[in-house]
Amino acid sequence: MLKLQKDALAWDNNASIPIRLATILIGAALIGLAAQVKIPLPWTPVPITGQTFAVLLTGVLWGAQGGALAATAYLLLGWMGVPFFAGTAGLAGPTAGYLVGFIPAAYFTGLFYNRFAWTKRLPGLILIMICANFIFIHGTGIIWLGCATSLHDITKLLALGTLPFISGDLVKIAAAAAVARSFKSRI
Repeated sequence: MLKLQKDALAWDNNASIPIRLATILIGAALIGLAAQVKIPLPWTPVPITGQTFAVLLTGVLWGAQGGALAATAYLLLGWMGVPFFAGTAGLAGPTAGYLVGFIPAAYFTGLFYNRFAWTKRLPGLILIMICANFIFIHGTGIIWLGCATSLHDITKLLALGTLPFISGDLVKIAAAAAVARSFKSRI
């Protein structure tokens, strides 16, 4: 469960199972709703979506464990047929690596936010979100994209799966960090 503390919302391992499950499902629904914001690009199988905003925000608000569990639930629900994924192929398509990267990205963001005081300030929070986004989401994403498309040229993979998304990702990261800071300052 989400537990109010002085400086953070944190995953509460002592909450009842139904409360923890509801918390996970709320996070998964947030990511799933953000996936509905999608803009296909004609030259790449990877669309622009709102998912990264929700994944990084969930990592901060739910903490490492809660954020990772929410991202995992999102993947499982999408795999079971809930229309959550931005693309029709989901975990079988060329964007599956990005989806799988949501789990460590949410965990990393929540872990760093709750462990290090410098991440409570906006520049620090933006920095950890940039790292999570590009190391975990784009890192696993372009690896899987290379496997799914049989491309092995890193320049072509970056042109298809990362470079077109940098400016949009930075906007989503700034927005997620601002929303997280705004939400946290009210506690």
